Amino acid sequence: MRQKEFKLEQSNSNNYREDEKKYFSDIGNYFQKSSGSFSEKMHAFCRYIPRQSLGHFLARHEIFKEILDIHGSVCDFGVYRGSSFFAWQQLSAIYEPYNHTRKIIGFDSFEGFSDIGEFDENRSDETIELKKPGGMAFSGEDEIRNGIDLMDLNRPLGHMPKGSIVTGALPDSFDSYLDEHPETVISLANFGLGLYGPTVELMRKIKPRLTQGSIVVLEEINQAMWPGETKALAEVFGLNNLSLNRVAFCPQISWFKLGS
Repeated sequence: MRQKEFKLEQSNSNNYREDEKKYFSDIGNYFQKSSGSFSEKMHAFCRYIPRQSLGHFLARHEIFKEILDIHGSVCDFGVYRGSSFFAWQQLSAIYEPYNHTRKIIGFDSFEGFSDIGEFDENRSDETIELKKPGGMAFSGEDEIRNGIDLMDLNRPLGHMPKGSIVTGALPDSFDSYLDEHPETVISLANFGLGLYGPTVELMRKIKPRLTQGSIVVLEEINQAMWPGETKALAEVFGLNNLSLNRVAFCPQISWFKLGS
């Protein structure tokens, strides 16, 4: 039987061993063909979820625990298919089921990258298919909104809005949100944009909304493929002024806490 072509749109395939490539080529079919209802499969989700994806969730779990006693909302910049956006909602529902003031706001144009600027060009041979104008576009905005509605059915205080999506180009859509919600204080800001331009502008805009103990999460720091995020962080917060935290099992995600 001809092996299915290995393809991971968000990753550099050169980083994977041949047996790992085979795993990713086969795991989807294994999930589809396995017996059991959806709920039975989800109860045994560790059979199916790649360790890399589980590592990302566990990293976000460690981060979220650090804001449980920090007031404010979560801003997720770059929703795409909802990996981080829904993780924050799940963790909030589990750890703080009655904290109705903690909003989880996702920002995305869903039209992909508008442009790859001069500060985003990597100097190495690493690349991914999606790093181009229009890359990471996602036509499933309605899927995301339906996912929010479904999640509300299964969380305490589900009649009170928790997650929401703001559609539009950044940073303008964030400005519009603040105009409508001047009360906003940010306990956690997640950056998954990759590009210098929108990242540096948003970092400048969120800074007055952060408090001591607020956390900024970074998904592309110290990565040759995405130099723009490091440059933005250095310009707005200063690398010497903060301590970048990470966990051993997820090399991509890092974060810093104001006041520490």
